[in-house]
Amino acid sequence: MTVIAVAAYNNLSVGAALPSIGEQLGDLHLLPWVVTIELITSAIAVLAVGPMIDAIGTKRIFRSSLLAFTLTCVACAAAPTMLMLVVARALQGLAGGVIIANVMAAIGLGVPEALRARAYAVNSSVWGLMGLAGPALAALLLTVAGWQWIFLINIPVALVAGVVGWNRFPEPTQTSSARPDSRGLVLMTVFTLVSLVGLSVPGWWTLVAAGLSVVVGVLYVAHERGTEPPVLRVRHVIDRPYRLLHLTAVFTIASGIGSNTFLTLWVKGVRGFSTGEAAFTVIFLTVGWTTGAFISSRVVERRTEAHAILAGTAVLAVSVTAAAAAIVTLAPVWMALAAFTGVGLGMGSVSSAGVTLLQAHARPAEMGRLMSAHQFIRTLGFSYGAALSGSVLFGVVVRRLGDAEAVRSLLGDDVAITDPATVDALQDGFATSTVLMAVLSWGAFWFGLRLWRHGDSTEIPAPADAVPS
Repeated sequence: MTVIAVAAYNNLSVGAALPSIGEQLGDLHLLPWVVTIELITSAIAVLAVGPMIDAIGTKRIFRSSLLAFTLTCVACAAAPTMLMLVVARALQGLAGGVIIANVMAAIGLGVPEALRARAYAVNSSVWGLMGLAGPALAALLLTVAGWQWIFLINIPVALVAGVVGWNRFPEPTQTSSARPDSRGLVLMTVFTLVSLVGLSVPGWWTLVAAGLSVVVGVLYVAHERGTEPPVLRVRHVIDRPYRLLHLTAVFTIASGIGSNTFLTLWVKGVRGFSTGEAAFTVIFLTVGWTTGAFISSRVVERRTEAHAILAGTAVLAVSVTAAAAAIVTLAPVWMALAAFTGVGLGMGSVSSAGVTLLQAHARPAEMGRLMSAHQFIRTLGFSYGAALSGSVLFGVVVRRLGDAEAVRSLLGDDVAITDPATVDALQDGFATSTVLMAVLSWGAFWFGLRLWRHGDSTEIPAPADAVPS
């Protein structure tokens, strides 16, 4: 849990430091990449580490990834330019992605099946605690020290995690090849980058990116058939009911995160909140997520995981729709924030029950690869949701105003928008984006319903080819 605390704080606190980083390092056009590049490299790392977990075990992965993460924290704090900080954040994303995937696999290997749901609930509670304490701690560090300490504060926590967990992670369940699938990893990296850029830059490039993504996907399928072990087994994605779990997860996360990503921008630009007040609006989603994970852990003790997933997607769809209605009608802010608590509640329920269901039927010899595949898809959900939401929001603003610079400036300073046309453009952009996320959330419910209908009669198949390689 200490390792998860490090990863959670790293994800939740950096955004608060962006204005200070931009002011000191300049090159503001690179500032968004301080966050974006970490998400991209984390997704790749999550996928790449799966076969390694199965081959050499979670203990060695834990030791090396924690050391790498500590070193990247130093590199981020010492970065003399914005470009160097972006490079350091890319490396930090690699280490952080390995840490998260390794912990998820370790729970599946080391925690009895009956206790896994509760273990994931505790895991979510750490994220919830960091959601409450992370922004406050970041604000304190920025006030009394500098943005460098946002990264340096991770080091003592990582040292504690190292002392506690150095010899406690599970060993490998069997001996297998740790030979990396370099070609497969390159293909999946290209797929991730192309698809993300396609969602982020609407227009003709979206169609080109969609075509390229299909081509790269076909190339990977051909590659995977002749490679052992591949970085990603295709059947871990498309076999029933894997695909229903993955689709439910990606639609859940994309719609929930996409609806919430620019909430701070909206409450600052349209509702007149200060930067500090806006920063704490992320708490509602995080607290809801934690609560949902605990409720889900209780539900699966009495019913099936599929019941918890269906209930979670229903709560999500209703909540995102309610949030969209509150935003479109300019209802009191507390109504929107209450709806986002429900969004988090649904996301936490689906995420916790989904992982528990996946691990309940996973063979230990493939736990790393299966969990990495699922975590990779979940990470894509985070990235796709944020990219699509931003694309729609800023696309509306650009069509209304000609450019989005006045709105983008709200991401880094505390100056309120005084131009009514800009306020209206931001309102219309965020409302349109949230309505789209509401549509996606009902897609999550549809997939959750299909999973529930088959959940009691269709067992996740044990891998037929899970043999030493």
